[in-house]
Amino acid sequence: MNDTKPLIDEERYDYKCFEELKRLLNDEKYKEIIIKGYLDGKISGFDKEMWNKIHSQNIRRIDNFEDVFKDGMNIGYCTVCSKQLSYSFDNCYICGGVLPLLKGTTNSIDGSHTWIEKDGKIIDTTLMLVIDKSLSKELGYIEENRYNPNNDPIYRSAKDFATDINLKSK
Repeated sequence: MNDTKPLIDEERYDYKCFEELKRLLNDEKYKEIIIKGYLDGKISGFDKEMWNKIHSQNIRRIDNFEDVFKDGMNIGYCTVCSKQLSYSFDNCYICGGVLPLLKGTTNSIDGSHTWIEKDGKIIDTTLMLVIDKSLSKELGYIEENRYNPNNDPIYRSAKDFATDINLKSK
């Protein structure tokens, strides 16, 4: 049972990035799925390690990637946020498709969505959750495409920039 890590990091509770998760927790259908998944250890919030990955990245035109989440700019920009966060992982996939529960939200009129898949888990930068892939159908994820970015030399170059601590703004 996952009773030691909250879904929403207490230090970041006021970050606007959690708006979609908070909305879902007000919907009885999804609240039940999310809470059950949490209690079964199949859904978790972003832990300190994930926040450290986010915080440590270099990103052009802003001081800190974490500020994107603080300001809620992850919502509606799942493709950009998923790609940026993927730089912190080895051997992950960027997946695209539909997540009907997002239908009608910012930049997702039809529920179009992008997420990361790594080690049998979905890392969702809109919902701010790490979800065991066994719950993907229950939550409604419909994968239409997947991309292994590590085979792309341009991606690897951008990843090298994003993860080079020597380039980090002070």
